[in-house]
Amino acid sequence: MLRVMLLAVGAAGFLPMQRLPAGRTVTSPAGSRLMMLSPAMTKKAAKVEQVVSVMENAQMMFAVRSEKIPVNKLNDLRQKLPEGVQMQCVKNTLMRRASGTEGLERFAAISEGEHDVTRMSNFWFFVPEDKMRDAVDTWTDFANENKKEGGEIVGGLFGGDLLDEKGVITVSKLPTKQELMQNTAIMLKKMPATLAQRLKAADAQRLARVIKEAQGQKLSRAVKAMEAKLE
Repeated sequence: MLRVMLLAVGAAGFLPMQRLPAGRTVTSPAGSRLMMLSPAMTKKAAKVEQVVSVMENAQMMFAVRSEKIPVNKLNDLRQKLPEGVQMQCVKNTLMRRASGTEGLERFAAISEGEHDVTRMSNFWFFVPEDKMRDAVDTWTDFANENKKEGGEIVGGLFGGDLLDEKGVITVSKLPTKQELMQNTAIMLKKMPATLAQRLKAADAQRLARVIKEAQGQKLSRAVKAMEAKLE
């Protein structure tokens, strides 16, 4: 929280200008800098820090419009969300500021300028890697069941890229690291048996070819023997 507050103070130009004697360096304690923050700035810095802490645990984020979602339906939706997925209504200015924080480069595509995903009022879903598919499906099912007008996904962020709805859905269907590891383990387990089957099949084909060739040679020799007798 300290780094966010100090950034906010420095960026806004609230630190007093001081003239220092030549050759002398004065270090202002962090506590005195924080005391210079107004209550409004302190509150805003705390909000940014809270959003940053949620973003740190997410690998993908996506947004939907918040209009016309009744409070009771909103509570139902939150209860249906997969474990580890968080949903918050965050102001666009706070989202842009938080996404520009060091260590969150995967979400930095919205840190500067305005995009469709940072316009109007949005609910943001903060999703860990192993819950991307479930989170997107949960929202899609909710929007369809409640016939929510404008229930499409406005956009999202993953791996440093800004995504549209199609991109969010595509990314959500990618196999997780755990699924890839399981598939690899299954493939490696099956490999010896599959290899043995192929070698066995190859041996059978080779044996059949040898027998066929031998039979052909026997027939040829028999024909030549008959021809010799006839002569």
